[in-house]
Amino acid sequence: MLRWLYSGVMTGVAPLALAWFYYRGRKDAGYRAHLWERLGRLEVTDTEQNGLLIHTVSVGETIAARQLIQQAIEEFPHSPITISCMTPTARRLIEKSFGDRVSVCYLPIDHPCAVRSFLSKLRPRAIWVMETELWPNLLYHTSQRHIPVSLLNARLSKRSARGYARVGKLMRESWHSLAYVGAQSRATAKRMLCLGVRDTRLYIDGNLKYDVSVPTSEKVAAEELLKLRGEHLVWLAASTHPGEEQAVLSAHQKLLETYPAMLLIWAPRHPERFDEVAAQLQSSELVWMRRSELSDQGVPSDCNVLLADSIGEMLKWCSIAQVTFVGGSLIERGGHNPLEAVAAGSAVVSGRKIFNFAEVYRLLDEQRAVHWVKDLDLATPLQYLFDNDSLRKTSVSAAENVLSTHQGASRRMLKHAQRFSDIGQQMIATFTTKRDVIKFDKDVLPEFEDNFFSAKYWQQKKAIAGNATGRATVWFIQQGDHGMVLRHYYRGGLVGKVNKDKFMREPVERSRAIAEFDLLVKLRNQNLPVPRPIAARMRKVGVMSYTADILVEVIPGAVDVYRLLRERQLNVEQWQSLGAAIRQLHDKNVFHSDLNCHNIMLDDNDKPWIVDFDKCGFREPGEWKKENLDRLLRSLKKEKAKYDTFYWKESRDWPELLTGYEKG
Repeated sequence: MLRWLYSGVMTGVAPLALAWFYYRGRKDAGYRAHLWERLGRLEVTDTEQNGLLIHTVSVGETIAARQLIQQAIEEFPHSPITISCMTPTARRLIEKSFGDRVSVCYLPIDHPCAVRSFLSKLRPRAIWVMETELWPNLLYHTSQRHIPVSLLNARLSKRSARGYARVGKLMRESWHSLAYVGAQSRATAKRMLCLGVRDTRLYIDGNLKYDVSVPTSEKVAAEELLKLRGEHLVWLAASTHPGEEQAVLSAHQKLLETYPAMLLIWAPRHPERFDEVAAQLQSSELVWMRRSELSDQGVPSDCNVLLADSIGEMLKWCSIAQVTFVGGSLIERGGHNPLEAVAAGSAVVSGRKIFNFAEVYRLLDEQRAVHWVKDLDLATPLQYLFDNDSLRKTSVSAAENVLSTHQGASRRMLKHAQRFSDIGQQMIATFTTKRDVIKFDKDVLPEFEDNFFSAKYWQQKKAIAGNATGRATVWFIQQGDHGMVLRHYYRGGLVGKVNKDKFMREPVERSRAIAEFDLLVKLRNQNLPVPRPIAARMRKVGVMSYTADILVEVIPGAVDVYRLLRERQLNVEQWQSLGAAIRQLHDKNVFHSDLNCHNIMLDDNDKPWIVDFDKCGFREPGEWKKENLDRLLRSLKKEKAKYDTFYWKESRDWPELLTGYEKG
C-alpha cells in the first residue's frame, strides 16, 4: 500500500524532476542531453544487454569505484558492463575513464513506468549500487524479475538511518531484498541490520575510497604543466562550495606575502560553478588563468591561480600540491573525500564539518595526519605547513600509513558481489528482429541462425541423434562437442485441443522460453545441478500471440529416475544424493512446477540433476517446498501402479531421499 502511495507521489514528482534537469541545463548543457533516459527510454543495442549494471550516482562515488570497475571489466570479459549515474559531470568522468569498455546511461526517475522500461531495455543480470542510492520502485521491480541487487561501499550515518527509519514500512522490503551489502564500517553494518538487511548477506568490507592510487602518468603530466615555474610551491583548493571561496582567496593572498611565487590550483566541486569562481578571481588583483586555456608551454611563471575548469584531473592536481584543502568542510555540506590527496602525498587541511567522511577523518586525526581550520581562517594551517617542511612530511607519512592499512576493499567487495550476483562465465547475447527475440550462449553457438530452432534444419545437417515423444516430439541434436535438446512449447489440457502452441503476448522476460532460459542461467551461476541453456526464442505471431522454443544442453550420461527404476533398484547413496539436490534448489527458494521422476536424473558418476524448468521460478519460503516433495512422491506411486516391473519401494526408498533432503 505504501509503495502505491509512493508511486503516486512520484507521478507528480516526475515532471518536476524533468523541469529541474532542464533548468540545470542553463549552466551545464549535459543536464538537457539524454533527457529521455530519465524516463527509462534507453537506446540499447543487443550487445549491451544481459550484463552487469553498476550505479555510481555522482562524481565522488565514481572516483571511489574506479578500481572496482576496472577489476570487474577484467573479471567479466564476456559480460557487457553498463555504468549509470545521475549527473552529467559523473557521466563525462565515466566516459573519460573507461571509454568504450563500458556503456553509460542515466538511472531513471523512480517511477514504476520508467523503471520497468529501463529494466526491459537493458535486461541486466545483476545490479551493483554504490553507497546508499536505494529507490523503492527500482528494488521492487528488480525483485519481481529476480535481478540481484547489491549495495557496495555502503555507508549510513546516524542522520540518514533516522531518515530511513521514519519510512521504515516503505523501505524495509527494499533493505531485505538486497542480495549483498558491503558495509564500510561496523557502525554502518549495525544500522543496516536494524533497518532490515539480512545478516547472512551483510559483510564489513571496508571503504573503496582507500583503494585509490596515483598513476605515474598523472604526476608526469602535472609536472609538465609547471615546467615554466622551476622549483614551485603549490596548494590545492579541492571541491570547494559557495561560502568557502572568500576563505580560499584570503588565504592565498596572505600566503603570497611570504611566498610570492606560490601557485593555487582551484578546483570547484561542480562544473557549473567554474564561471562563478572565475568572476571572483577577475575582481581580485591576482594573476590567474583557466586550465582550459593553457598552452603546451604550461602555467606561466607569473600566474598566481590556476582555475581547474576540467573533469577527472583531481589526482593530477593532488600529485603536485604539497598541501590540499578539502572543500565542503567549512559549510554544512559534510565534507569530501580526503584520500585522493593522501594517496598523492599531499598534506590534508579541512574544516570540521565532515560528517559524510567522519570515520576517515577520525583515523587521520588519530595519527595527526589532518590539520583543522578554525573560524574560516584557512591561512593559518596552510602557513604552518609550508613553514614547517619536516612536519608536513611527517603528516603525509602518517596519512599514507592510514591509507595502506585499510586498502583491499575493492577486491573483497568484488569477491562477495560476484558470489551473490548472476554474473557467470557464459557469454549471453541477444538479438531481435521485427518478430523474434532470441537469447543464446555465444560460447556454444558463436554465430546464431534462426534455423537452429528448426528440426528440419538439423535433419538436413544430419545432426539429429534421436527424439523423444510426449505431448510433442523433443529432438536430440549433436552440434560439434555439444549435445542439445530442442523443445517447442505446446499448450496442454482442453486449451491445447484448439490452440496447439500459441500463447497470449506478454513482456519478453516473462515469455515461456526466455523466462526458462534466464532462470537456468541464474541457477547455473549459483552452481545448482541444472542443465546449461543454449538458446531461446520468442516469436510474435499475429496481433496478440507468440510461440516459443528452447535449446538446452544434454547432460552427458544422464538418465531420468523413471527409466532407471524400470531397469534396476537405486542404492541408498543415490536416493540421498537426489534428496540433497532437491534441497539445494529449495535452499535457493527455487520452485519447480513439475517435480516428478521424469525430471530428476543421475549421470554416469551418480551426480544428480534436475531438468525441465518451464513455468518455474523463485518464491518466498513456504508450504510449496513440502508440496514439491509430495508431487514427486505421487509421481513415483503413479509409475509404480502402472508397471509390474518398477524397482521402487516407498517404505525403503522414500525415507532415504528425505534423509538426503534433510542433510542438504
